[in-house]
Amino acid sequence: MIQDFSSIIDRFGIGSRGSSAVVHQGTGYFAVTPQAPYDGDLSTAEQTRQLLAKAEARLAEIGSAKQGLIFCAIILADMDGYAEMNEVWDAWVSGMAPPARACFEARLANPNLKVEMIMVCAAASTKAE
Repeated sequence: MIQDFSSIIDRFGIGSRGSSAVVHQGTGYFAVTPQAPYDGDLSTAEQTRQLLAKAEARLAEIGSAKQGLIFCAIILADMDGYAEMNEVWDAWVSGMAPPARACFEARLANPNLKVEMIMVCAAASTKAE
């Protein structure tokens, strides 16, 4: 059994609790939230815009782009924000083949968070060796 996975898994933004992204065999995995500190006064649409800007930066960091998205799980703190989030999402994926996705409501870790996404993408890690 492999003891050191560093030769087959690229980890980005390694922290004590988790990494901001991981790439294995050409597939990237990460979760993304709006800009911290989270502003509960922002609308779901505004938080979604912040989140998608962060997602684009993270995708680029791991050697991908939004066109490389395979799957996205969208978690809303309240489904009342579904239409707002969809309006921003639809504009973001306009002109491309969108990924598979699921959307659901759940209590998020911070009461000021209105939206969080889990993304899976095709990636060619650009991490320095």
